[in-house]
Amino acid sequence: MLTAWRRGKARCEELQIEIRSRGNDSSTYMFSVKGEPLAQANIQNYSIKKLKRLPDEYSNFLEVDEKRRDSRKMSAGSKSEIGNMRFGQDGLSFKAHVVRKSEVRAVTTRDGTPLLVCSVTLSDGTGQIPLAVWNSQISTISEGDLVEVQNARVRSFRGEIQLSLSRKTGILTVLEPASRGRSVTSS
Repeated sequence: MLTAWRRGKARCEELQIEIRSRGNDSSTYMFSVKGEPLAQANIQNYSIKKLKRLPDEYSNFLEVDEKRRDSRKMSAGSKSEIGNMRFGQDGLSFKAHVVRKSEVRAVTTRDGTPLLVCSVTLSDGTGQIPLAVWNSQISTISEGDLVEVQNARVRSFRGEIQLSLSRKTGILTVLEPASRGRSVTSS
């Protein structure tokens, strides 16, 4: 939105944002996907200007300065830290502990396919981020596990920043299962 406001046009993957008219108090934006109009909205200019000064809890995950844009795609083999992850980055690989696992939910896709999903929160000591885990992979992950994530992407779902793994290229591997049922004796 900031780029569209400054330059008149901006693109985010297949979404294109273009200013149709610019006023003193507000501007009209056209949102298109693959060249097809999606929506048009009149947005107050002060709302767009607020994006320059996001609260820390949001700017931590967003690419606010344009210099970071070059680092969106991580080079093969490089390791990421959760605390440095930003919205839109992909190709991320790292090791982390599962610090939380939500209840499993049944969902249905738009085409009617039933799926199971749960959210696990990952932490590497630099930050935490949720990851959606699907179907048969759910039973392989437990709180306390050390996992390796490969080729992940930082996205937003229902306003929350989270990791996602492509079905074709994303990999989630349990490196070290949490200790289960071990009793600790003190001497």
